[in-house]
Amino acid sequence: MLIVGSIAFDDIKTHKKSVKTVVGGSASYAAVAASYFARPKLVGVVGTDFTKKHLAPFKNRKVNLDSLQIKKGKTFAWAASYDADFKNATTLSTKLNVFENFTPKLSPQAAKCPAAFLANIEPKLQLAVLEQMQNPRLVVCDTMNFWITHAKKDLLKLLKRVNILLVNEEEARQLTSIHNLIKAGKAILKLGPQMVVVKLGPNGALLINKDTMRQIPPYLIEEPVDTTGAGDSFGGGFTGFLASTKNWADIKNIKKALAVGTVMASFAIENFSITKLAQLDKKTIDSRLKTYKKMTSF
Repeated sequence: MLIVGSIAFDDIKTHKKSVKTVVGGSASYAAVAASYFARPKLVGVVGTDFTKKHLAPFKNRKVNLDSLQIKKGKTFAWAASYDADFKNATTLSTKLNVFENFTPKLSPQAAKCPAAFLANIEPKLQLAVLEQMQNPRLVVCDTMNFWITHAKKDLLKLLKRVNILLVNEEEARQLTSIHNLIKAGKAILKLGPQMVVVKLGPNGALLINKDTMRQIPPYLIEEPVDTTGAGDSFGGGFTGFLASTKNWADIKNIKKALAVGTVMASFAIENFSITKLAQLDKKTIDSRLKTYKKMTSF
């Protein structure tokens, strides 16, 4: 599967600890999370300050880096602080650096990928990736409120070409001007996607398609360390699992993918950066999936 998005250095401050210059970015979390279920090909750009040490977690997880551009200059950098319950992140600084002039270029192999996760970046860049792909059978897209406000025309064009859209509550309401999330989800279906997943943060996720609705709870973590990248890890795990199936649209596969995405997000928030995600194995993931199944059955 193909994954395109941002690759960044993050400075994160929480009520307990601060870290500086750790690997972040939407594509980073998504690629590592997906690597346990599919063979991700990462599309993005970093600066010359992104060293072999920073690339090591991706290589260890066998993430294909043929479409990763290394440009002279500094890597995209983001700094933020979280409140005590992690509900609100305050952006302290954003430095686009080499990401400012990023133009995605796919390797011949990446262009043939049957599945794609378009992580949160500018819609015109997501469209540029789709233009280079050869009829993927599955396209999952993430976005954010900034693009809904400042690039809505491109976003609406993009939505006609994706199978599944991931948004949070605020984004679903902003995109449709409808407060009720069920009605907002159904309105989004009319824009093109076959399915919508509304990420509910600490309340799980809501799936809406023309035939059904499903809401799943989160995997409960008593002491989250850093919630940066939780949604991207969800998207990577969700898409990675669907990419591994023969029929991604089957509701059984969709429900399992929602559980996989939820569990991968739960691992991501147990440490800063992609640290915990990169150190997993299938046995650990399967064990948590079994626990999650017990937690959610009645």
